Formats: sequence, structure tokens, C-alpha cells
Amino acid sequence: MNESTIFIIAMACYLIAFFLYCVYFSTNKDKIYKIARIANWIGAISAIIALGLRWNEAGYPPLSNMYESMVTLSTFMVLSGIIFTIKHPLAFLEAGSSVFAVMMIGISSLFPREIKPLIAPLQSNWLYVHVSLAFLGESCFAVAFILSYMYCLRRILGNSAGKTTFENKAEKIACYIVTVGLPIIFIAGMILLALTLKENPKYVNKWQNIVYWLICPAIVTSIVLSIMTYLFRGAIGKGAEKWLPEDSVLDNLTYRAIALGYPLYTVGGLVFGMIWANKAWGRYWGWDPKETWALVTFLVYSVYLHVRLSRGWSGIWTACLAVAGFSVTLFTLFAVNFLISGLHSYI
Repeated sequence: MNESTIFIIAMACYLIAFFLYCVYFSTNKDKIYKIARIANWIGAISAIIALGLRWNEAGYPPLSNMYESMVTLSTFMVLSGIIFTIKHPLAFLEAGSSVFAVMMIGISSLFPREIKPLIAPLQSNWLYVHVSLAFLGESCFAVAFILSYMYCLRRILGNSAGKTTFENKAEKIACYIVTVGLPIIFIAGMILLALTLKENPKYVNKWQNIVYWLICPAIVTSIVLSIMTYLFRGAIGKGAEKWLPEDSVLDNLTYRAIALGYPLYTVGGLVFGMIWANKAWGRYWGWDPKETWALVTFLVYSVYLHVRLSRGWSGIWTACLAVAGFSVTLFTLFAVNFLISGLHSYI
């Protein structure tokens, strides 16, 4: 089997795992959870094999273009979700990482997957450490994002009676912005991506896939989930009490994920990136769009750690910062490449 076929197998395993996680949420049977976890592991291992085949064929790690970046990062995200829950099972986190992986593999199919010789700036051993460490950090940020989103969702759902407790209206508004506004922003981003690709001759026959397979399903799913949440809020809140840990646990797990991802991203994405930039272009920093937005990402998570450790912040506001940080991370990874031209546009 070739690389593409194995990625399809991995994607199928992720979808099966997600379905089984949903069944587990309804039945609360540990056997179903274990099977779902096995399916997730099979998908991750399959993706690793596919990445290994591509690496062997190309002669360099699969980190050089948009297609390779997306499939590699999707694999890191699933592995992070699985490994993060070895001691403390969190089915919703594993299910969320599976959904991310499926979306990223699906979007990656829009981009050229042909293996080509590395361009001059990428012909360096710094490619290994710079991009791989940055991706590991970003996969930890993805874990923090899922945990923070579920934290805000739980606060919105309230208890089994559908009652919520907020200290003030600002906290309530912030939670609704995260839980309701984020899907809207995602859909808007996908529409913008589709329109951008439509203007590019290379993607003239592919951009419609985003509309058919991402935008339309996302809109339908958002509407259905919103209606179900409104009609069955109490029942959903009661279920959330069973399969979601306490607010304080979610908050602490978010901090742990960011505390792990922050040094990986800082060293790999910024420090090693500057060293490589000096070797490739003769300067450590040039305010290239990718460099600038990588710095913005770093600053958002720096603020998160500062207000949590120095100011004692926790709960809704730090959760919002974690969500904002990952949103900036995604913008840095993907949107910058299409909307702003720069030295990193080849990625």
C-alpha cells in the first residue's frame, strides 16, 4: 500500500474512534471506550507508517510544504491526545483530537502532494528540529484548546437542572463567545480559504471540496447541535457531569498542556527558527509575516502563563486566553501562507 492509502486507513480509524467515543458518552461503558482508544491508536500508528514511507521516498522529513505539514501535525495532535490521557482518561479530548485530525487530513488533500527536491532554504538539518519541535508545541496547544473549549461549554450547560453559575455577565458573555462564536469564526475562515483558493489556478478544481465537505457539514452540524442544546440542555448537562471532570481539573489540565507546549514552541519555533534564518538569509529576525505571527502566538501564551502564575488568574478568563492562543496558532500556520506573502510562503 502507498502513503495515500494508509492515510485513508488512518482517517477511517479516527472516524470510527470518534463514533465509538460518542457511543461511550451515551452508554458510559468502559469496554466501548477501550475499543475507541484502540481505534485511535491504530489510526495514529498508520499515520506514522505513512509519514515514514514518505520520508523514506523523499529523503527528508515530511515537513516541507502545506500537505506534509498538515498530515504531520494531525498525527502529532492525535498522539498528544492519547498520551495526555494515559493516566487520566478523557474521552472528549481524544474524540476532539480525532476530529481535528480528520479535518486536517481532509484539507491537506487539496494541496499538491508530489515529492519534489527541497528548495535551497530548506536544505538544512534545522528543518528537523525547528518544525518538529514547533509542531509538538502546537499539538500541546491543541490539547489545551480542546480542554478550554469544553470548560466553557460545561459552564454554559450548567448542572443537570440546566442552571449556570457565573460571577458576572462578562464571564457569561465570554463563555458564549467561545462556545458559539468559535464555530462561526471557523466557518467564516473556511469560506475565506475557499475564496482564496478559488483565485489560484492550481486549486481551481479543488476549492469546491471545502464547501461540500467542510463548510456545509459544519453549518448543518452547528445548527443541529445548537437546537439540541437548547431543547435538551438539562439532559446534556447531566451527561456532561458524568463524562467531564470538575471545572478545576479541566483548568489545571489546560495549564499543564500549555506549560509543556510553551517551551517546545519557544525553543523550536522561535529560537531555532532565528538560528536557521541567520544561516539561510543572513539575519536572525526580519519581521517576515510568518515570523511576526509566530511572535504573536508566543506572546499570547506568555500572557496566559503570566496572569496564571503571577496574577493567580484561573477559570473562564484563562480558558479564553487558551482558545485565543490556539486561534492565533492556526492563523499563523495556515492563513498567513495564503493571505500574506513572505519568505515562508513555500510552506
